[in-house]
This record gives sequence, C-alpha cells and structure tokens, in this order.
Amino acid sequence: MAFFGNNKLLESVVSDDKLKVAASTTAAGAAGTAASLTAVSTMGSVGGLSAAGMTSGLAAVGGVVGGGMAAGIGVAAAPVLAAGAIAATLTSDEIETDEKIAAGVGAGAGIAGSVATVSTVGAVGGLSAAGITSGLATVGGVVGGGMATGIAVTCAAPLAVAGAAYGLYKWLKD
Repeated sequence: MAFFGNNKLLESVVSDDKLKVAASTTAAGAAGTAASLTAVSTMGSVGGLSAAGMTSGLAAVGGVVGGGMAAGIGVAAAPVLAAGAIAATLTSDEIETDEKIAAGVGAGAGIAGSVATVSTVGAVGGLSAAGITSGLATVGGVVGGGMATGIAVTCAAPLAVAGAAYGLYKWLKD
C-alpha cells in the first residue's frame, strides 16, 4: 500500500514518456520482425517457411552483406532494430546521445548473442546449414513454435537486449 500510495515514486519509475517509448518501440519491433520474416521467406531461391525456404532465405539475406546464413540472422535483425530505434527517437525527447550509444552496443551484443545461441542450442552444433536449422528450431521450440518462430525470436532479441542496455546505462548514470 505504501508503494502504490507514493505517487511520486511510482511516477519516477514508470513515467508517461517511458510507457509511450516502450509501447511504440515494442510495436515497431513487432512490425520489423514481421518484415524480417517476410524477407527471409521470400528472398531465397526456395520461397516459403519450409526449412529449405528459410535456409535459402537466410542465405540470400546474409548475401546482402557478403555473408551466408549466419550473417542473415544479423541482417534480418536490422529492420527490427531500425524500427525500434526510430520509434524510440520519435516518441521521446529525453534520449541522449550516450544513451543511444549504450543501446547500440546492446544491439550489437544481442545480434552476436542470437547467432551464438543458434549455433550452440540445436541438435547439430555450429553454423552449418544443419546447425543453423536445428538451432533455430530449438529456439522456436522454447516458445512453442518451430524454425520460423526461431527466426522471429532471434531477430527480436537484439532489440530487447538494446532496451535492457539502455535501461541499465540510464539507471547507472542516474
């Protein structure tokens, strides 16, 4: 009762601006995730959300930066991160440059973590087609889906890590 009775404490923890930024960033990140999954399912030599469609799609998306399937995971995360960053910037006047840098570092760590997770959790380890396919299926299986869900999770995870890095930096700074 004392916690909820102290409006100043509650307002400092969850301000309207923070809620607005969180909601807009989440919505934009979801839209970016849908765009990424659409790109992966349509850009490959085999279309669709079958294992062949998603592996060829990841390879095609990764080919944009001269990489393969593993690079495709990072490239597929780019629309999610861009949408989230744009939404946060448009909905808040309080985000300072150093906080944006902290979020960017968090995003990079999130991409590296996504690729590392995919390469280690599957039935086949590594970044071969079999390793990435089984890793994505395992990641997706954690939330009740399959490989396509694994792509969505690994694309969205860097935005979550960026948000956590931003929040941690801001908390330590204040």
